[in-house]
Amino acid sequence: MKKSVSFLLAAAMVLAAFSGCSSSGAASAPAASTGGDASAAASDAAGSEEGGSTGKTTIQFWHSMSGTNGDLTNQLVADFNASQDEIEVVATYQGGYADAAAKAEQAIYAGQAPDILQVAQDNVGRLAANGQFIDLLPYMEQDGIDPDDFVEAFVKDAYYDDQLVVVPYGRSAQMLYVNKTVLDELGCEIPTTWDELKEVANKCVVKNGDEVTRYGLTMPFDQWYLFALVQQAGGSFFNEEETDLACIEDGTLKKSFEFLRDLQSTGALYFNDPTNDQSGKMFTEGMAVMMFNSSGGIAGNTETIGDSFEMVVAPPLKDQVTSMPTGGCGFGILSASQNQDAAWDFVKWFIQDEKGGLAFVLGSGYLPFTETMAQSEAIQDLWSSNNNFKIAYDALQYGDDSYRITNLTPVIAEFRTCMQAIMLDNGDIDEALNTFREATQIALAE
Repeated sequence: MKKSVSFLLAAAMVLAAFSGCSSSGAASAPAASTGGDASAAASDAAGSEEGGSTGKTTIQFWHSMSGTNGDLTNQLVADFNASQDEIEVVATYQGGYADAAAKAEQAIYAGQAPDILQVAQDNVGRLAANGQFIDLLPYMEQDGIDPDDFVEAFVKDAYYDDQLVVVPYGRSAQMLYVNKTVLDELGCEIPTTWDELKEVANKCVVKNGDEVTRYGLTMPFDQWYLFALVQQAGGSFFNEEETDLACIEDGTLKKSFEFLRDLQSTGALYFNDPTNDQSGKMFTEGMAVMMFNSSGGIAGNTETIGDSFEMVVAPPLKDQVTSMPTGGCGFGILSASQNQDAAWDFVKWFIQDEKGGLAFVLGSGYLPFTETMAQSEAIQDLWSSNNNFKIAYDALQYGDDSYRITNLTPVIAEFRTCMQAIMLDNGDIDEALNTFREATQIALAE
């Protein structure tokens, strides 16, 4: 079973734009150190074999969590360190996924790699293909941890060549956020299909002359949502050989763009600019009645909205099929680590201890990543208090991450150019798709 996903470390801006796992929660200072250049980051990792005067083994954990999620990361590391007296984990914020990945690669080849690295699921492949992550399965077997306990939708892209290379933990589902108060006022049901979304979104539009003052739907400038639409239209983004765009050959990508452009033309859709994403603000402030976004925003949006209106989330839409890609991140132990056993002790604690992964899930709003966690009293209480989390978890049955091929990153760069041309510059769809396909064929042949 070969799990092929992407980790090309070029195109930093593209990697930073990958969706589904927001590294930030509510605004606050970045967690721990801000990193610095690659040499400084590598220097931070040096000395991981010895803990200096403490006599403890020091484990360097590089992550990309800031804001509230960074605070949670610092807290769980502090709780682990307090739980025993042999290992000291040092959590260091290294910037977004692109920055952290670039620093890690340079540190690996400088012989000063961290022990544990957080990485977006879209970006695991290249490190795994180069043998930079250890296989966690032998450790799990040794300690009686069942790998089948990981939520199926989240673990598929955690494997590479039958090896479990990362623990999926900051994971999310793609959801439709709905202002149910407005829909109730209009006598509309929550849409479940493309046709229903089109009808409801148009009914929600409010105009002052030619100016739209309330949109039916808003969405970020993010390829993650186009991947979903292609899948819902019954297509696959790439062909089986991973040499071409099947979604252009079968017409599902064009159909997806036409669907969005149709909504856009009536004021039913506000498609955000990548340099100024206002989708969350538009939804929480009532300027848009619905929003495509990650389930990772449920907690934050609930708090922001308060009693302003009733917010519900809905499972992914259906055109030909109901489908969505999952989002999020994981972390793995690097093969360059000199302290793999000690690093595993922290990973094991994170999986099993309620102050580890469970505390992170409860505090961040991400979804449970093991079946045991999902069945825990704490998660059941959370779902009872806010059913939106349960709706998001149940939506994982529609998860499909088959677009995550190894050489994904350069394709994403071209895809975002295509999206810009069609959705923001009002370019000809066929012309933009032809350009995208030609560039993709070249990129996949390299």
